[in-house]
Amino acid sequence: MAKVGEGDPRWIVENREDGHNVNGWHWSEKDCLPWSKNTIGGLFDKKVIQETDEYTFKISSTPVVSGECTANNRKGKTIFLYELDVKMNWEVVFKPKKVLPPPPTTKSKGAADDIDEEDDDGKPAEPIITQKKTISGEFTVPYISDENGDEAPTVRYTINTTADNDETKQSINMVQSLLKSHGVPFVQSQCQEFIKLLKKEFVSKKQVEQSQQQQTANTTTNTTTTTNTVPKVTSSTVIFNSTPTKKPTTKTLKLKEEFQCSPMDAYDVFVNINKLRAFTQSDCTFENEEGGKFSLYGGSIQGVNKTLSPGSKIVQTWRLDNWSKGVESQVTITFSVDGKPLTNVEIVQTGIPIDEFEKTEEGWKRNILDRIKHTFSYSSKIF
Repeated sequence: MAKVGEGDPRWIVENREDGHNVNGWHWSEKDCLPWSKNTIGGLFDKKVIQETDEYTFKISSTPVVSGECTANNRKGKTIFLYELDVKMNWEVVFKPKKVLPPPPTTKSKGAADDIDEEDDDGKPAEPIITQKKTISGEFTVPYISDENGDEAPTVRYTINTTADNDETKQSINMVQSLLKSHGVPFVQSQCQEFIKLLKKEFVSKKQVEQSQQQQTANTTTNTTTTTNTVPKVTSSTVIFNSTPTKKPTTKTLKLKEEFQCSPMDAYDVFVNINKLRAFTQSDCTFENEEGGKFSLYGGSIQGVNKTLSPGSKIVQTWRLDNWSKGVESQVTITFSVDGKPLTNVEIVQTGIPIDEFEKTEEGWKRNILDRIKHTFSYSSKIF
């Protein structure tokens, strides 16, 4: 073994500018925090959450992002480690509007009345234009982590405006409803979009190449199979033009879950208005009868109850508020027991527009089933 200082310099591994980590084989670590701050800023800064003729609800500041975020490559695989805290301000600006003044009070006859009557020209009272009013506060996402990257993050909010009169108090109550029904879901959705962008930006090139090679191989296999099965055309062969097959426009979703509860308790979660509000943490309505209407997440999900069989089955028409007018799907939820001390919950949803399928599936998993299990401790998994 060579002594210190006597070794061949060719033996020393250097971090050279012209060096390459071929196929991401060796461990490498990249700090993604600066990129994360810019990306989260772009997803939230000055974004309008909802705007109507009455108000504008928007993010009013650039998000403040703290924590750590790294992308680690080893043997062509990417491992993401991140733990972020995000804070941002929001505001609801109520636009000026015209309101009629209160009717005049009846006065007793007298000299003062004579003067008022001379000034009264009989015209209707002019409307009063109210002043623009702003209610503001802060959103906090305390924990965006690789540990719960598949779940909607916890979002907290505060209201900074003080209810110093009845009108302001009424406006604050309205804003609280907006925060729950639109604000929190918006922040959660943008945080989940950030995770997708993070993985897309820093995933190992080797992984991308392997995925592309697999797709190419599949395409080649399909092409070869097609080529081999094409019939040979001869003078005695007659070819008829068949009607082209129409591509399907809808898909069917099937989900199965196990709840650590009785079938009646599992059924009750989907029809009890208090339990619906508990796990969605939003405004909900539910007419617990066949033919009754329901809505979840402030109207984002809407439908009508077709069949309500306690502890057995629920059948509903079901749609998202951004679907085209007249487009509806049908949801069938069945509850059964197969010997285990668990209730099997099976959800079948037919008629989902193809371009809304992934969003619908993700919504069922994250915003309904996972929330039910966490809120009511119905998870059958033992950790």
